[in-house]
Amino acid sequence: MTYSRNAIYTTIVNAIRAEFPNTYCASRLVAKPSSFPACLIHEIDRNRPVQYTQIDFEDNQWESTYEIQVVRAKANTAATEAYNIMDVARKAFSDLYYREFSETNIDNGDAFTIIGRFRRVIGGGDTMPTT
Repeated sequence: MTYSRNAIYTTIVNAIRAEFPNTYCASRLVAKPSSFPACLIHEIDRNRPVQYTQIDFEDNQWESTYEIQVVRAKANTAATEAYNIMDVARKAFSDLYYREFSETNIDNGDAFTIIGRFRRVIGGGDTMPTT
């Protein structure tokens, strides 16, 4: 599998839905998900950092960063279910060689949200592992 946003999104969503079939998934942020639990998965950055650029600027490396927000309506098991969904997403990202570098929890009283960010350096001709 070559790098593609659709392939990465589909891989993550398939992993989540295999464990939690009723999870609403979207590839963009929405103000209020149509159902809960919800996973909002999108690429937040894809750049070519200076530290990976060769002196002739001819290389093909960049850094890809994804954010996933797991939102669960407030209930007795909201946090537990959100963490379980995030664990599945973390494993799926890890299988694609992405590493988590940030995680934030938000409890606003109505919903419990976990925001995770995953990053990977992708080189020219690099392929993603098949899962």
